[in-house]
Amino acid sequence: MEPTEARYAEISREMLVSHDWLVPHLNGIPHFHKPPLSYWLSAAGMAIFGVNEWGARLAAALAAGFVLWCAWRIARDRGGALAPWILASSVLFFALSHQLGSDIFLAATVAGFHAAVLGARGRGSLWPYVAMGLGFMLKGPVVFVLTLGPVLLAAAWARNGSLLTWLQSWRGWILFALIALPWYVIVLVKTPGLMTYFLKHQLLERYTSTVHQRGGPIYYFIAVLLVGALPWTWAALKRLFSAAAAARRDPTDALLSSWVLLPLVFFSFSGSKLPAYILPCFPALAVLGSRWPAEARRAFWLRAAVVTFAVFLATLAAITPFDDRLSSTRSLVRILRERRQPGEHVVEYATFSAGVPFYLGETVPMLEVPRDLGFEGAEEHARAILAREDLARMVHTQGRVWVVGPKSSVFVLAYALGFRATHVAGFRDRSLLSLEPRTGTAPDSTSTKAQP
Repeated sequence: MEPTEARYAEISREMLVSHDWLVPHLNGIPHFHKPPLSYWLSAAGMAIFGVNEWGARLAAALAAGFVLWCAWRIARDRGGALAPWILASSVLFFALSHQLGSDIFLAATVAGFHAAVLGARGRGSLWPYVAMGLGFMLKGPVVFVLTLGPVLLAAAWARNGSLLTWLQSWRGWILFALIALPWYVIVLVKTPGLMTYFLKHQLLERYTSTVHQRGGPIYYFIAVLLVGALPWTWAALKRLFSAAAAARRDPTDALLSSWVLLPLVFFSFSGSKLPAYILPCFPALAVLGSRWPAEARRAFWLRAAVVTFAVFLATLAAITPFDDRLSSTRSLVRILRERRQPGEHVVEYATFSAGVPFYLGETVPMLEVPRDLGFEGAEEHARAILAREDLARMVHTQGRVWVVGPKSSVFVLAYALGFRATHVAGFRDRSLLSLEPRTGTAPDSTSTKAQP
């Protein structure tokens, strides 16, 4: 699915092919939006199952299963045996646990962290440090908002230091540093200007501005929580309010409440908002919601969860035949493979679809495509970025070049360069067209003369 899944899959594929595990590349251009752990995990799946959807999503599926296990682990001694069923059948978790991205991996590290903290009360444990280190390699410093921050808030809220016992381990902090920091140190030393990019563009501007065009009202995440927790919203909120009221008496209730409320408040003031930001809070909601039904009604709630999950799966199966119109480029590339002759170039124009290089298995040159540039070398730039004269030379040399981009924009481009464009397949902003030199014959109905 574009854009997120295809982007993660393509970066992982390029790592697997190039064996460059240090610098993530997206279609040949360095891509430092996220640390590399999620790409490493997806690449490992493709090393096992091949470069396909199954391989790309294997690690994400395992991460989702681990989140469910953590929900059971936290809830099992607290009367919440339904927690994994409630979590699996909630709208947001179901949707995002079926997609490749960093968010399901982050949810796994956050759930593992809180399961370790609750299991380590009164004694030292290294597992919380491992979880924080892995989370840092997935999303950077924001992991502390979902892990350490809620623990500190819960300890202060409950006035109970047992939640903080594990923090006294100097071995744990060394282990955290060994997991979280080496990649950052290496790439910052090797890449001039990257520190400013991380701190200003990826942290400060992402939180304080809408430069990433993902803004939303302050109640955005409240709405996401209300809808994303369906059909268990009422049960989860009822127990959340009860746990918050009892937080001073019960450190566990304090931690579960803080796990939900602190990230919800923090992200509500962010200038960049996506539903997935609060996915790591949903295991806590599921644990809380699972403690609501009376013992006599638990069989009913279990059946309700199973039926809801089955309905979601049936819906997913029903929409699968329409995946092309839901953003997949798979069929478009299949047509391209059938018609493309050896040596013919493929170019992406105006918009970038990571599914094209992923399904073709090669870097696809880009013309006038918005990309974050500045960290690529001269050779990488020349291979991935084209000028209009480069495209014209390709057409004159090869006789035909395939272009993927918005149909109307490609027609305008072809007219400006003096070529004939033929629409082959696709829709909206993702169409496949061929560019060929004009001949002396009259243009057909799809030529640029007919649609200047």
